[in-house]
Amino acid sequence: MKKFKAGLFGLGVVGSGVYTALKQNEKYGISIEKIAVKNINKQRDFDLPNGILTTESDEILNNEGLDFIIELINDPEEAFGIVKKAFEKGKSVVSANKKMVALYHQELFELSEKHGVKFFYEGAVCGSIPILRLLDQHFKSDTVKSLKAIANGTCNFILSKMVSENQDYDSALKDAQDLGFAELDPYSDVSGEDTRFKLAIMIYHAFGIFVHPNKIPLQGINFLDENLVQFAQKHQLKIKLIGEAHNINDKIKAKVEPQLVSEKQNFYNIENEYNGILVDAEFTAEQFVKGKGAGSFPTALAVLSNLKDLKYNLAISKSSVKKEIEYSNEAEKEIYFLAGFNDEIPEIEILDREDAYYIVNSDIYHLEKIKKKHPNLYWVKISQDIYEKINAVLNNLKLR
Repeated sequence: MKKFKAGLFGLGVVGSGVYTALKQNEKYGISIEKIAVKNINKQRDFDLPNGILTTESDEILNNEGLDFIIELINDPEEAFGIVKKAFEKGKSVVSANKKMVALYHQELFELSEKHGVKFFYEGAVCGSIPILRLLDQHFKSDTVKSLKAIANGTCNFILSKMVSENQDYDSALKDAQDLGFAELDPYSDVSGEDTRFKLAIMIYHAFGIFVHPNKIPLQGINFLDENLVQFAQKHQLKIKLIGEAHNINDKIKAKVEPQLVSEKQNFYNIENEYNGILVDAEFTAEQFVKGKGAGSFPTALAVLSNLKDLKYNLAISKSSVKKEIEYSNEAEKEIYFLAGFNDEIPEIEILDREDAYYIVNSDIYHLEKIKKKHPNLYWVKISQDIYEKINAVLNNLKLR
């Protein structure tokens, strides 16, 4: 059987996992011939053959003896340049760069088709959960109505520690950094940006339209404080950062924001670095999957799965662009826990108010406008059924 050869860009957490797995398991039948890194002299936890590292990307891209390119760097602009040139050289690519894919999604597809190569990126979304494969294959004969996802292990870890172990935000973030779940600069994770990149990618595979991530409104977890934690604990709820998209009359509405969830919901028991995805489709109804969404080997597994697709020349069924579906910048009014400032809230329906927070009826776009004037404001979505139970408790307390 032919031994396939690949060039690897990036030897960080995921790149190290991919290299180690291929080195230790001959069953994959793929060898890494050259690895492009920024610093050849960096101390690493495993041995590498002499001469395998390079700082010159062209040393890999111009190598006609390589069958595939594996792109696992962080910088989305640099990654796009590498992938584009690989396509031009007739090389198929496997990537795990969610920011690059989300920002250049349609252009990457058009370039891969133009040059007759394949482009796979299962590792870009939710680590070990094969959600893109499920959406492309399992749900291809169905009609997806909505999807909701806990798609960032860093945020989920922090929220788990805050609610279940009474840690404050800074302490929980430090633990996540010490364990390697969060970067030294955690902005992309805690701001909700990372979840938004992944949601934008999933929207194409679920609904057949390309949506730029900047069109999706978001609220992160970096402003949450003890007021919300105490509120959640008081009502036996948990806080989860959830990205969601709904197809309503062929218009896709999407957002990323923290939500309060009850023990009856699938997301309630998704803790620490785990991810969870709920897909609701016309024929199959609701299906829920969970798995590790971060770390070296969970994400490396997704990359290896795509390498196997290339090795056996498998064509993953891709969604076709659906002209009749469009993205909507409208939002439904929903119930929110609102806190973080003491001023009166203009033009908003207040359902209840305590010293430290409001419960309001609004939509995410209006809340985003208010936040521009009140940067410390934060909100958390409350579903109708949870609000009804909370409201009953609050009313009972007021009657005493």
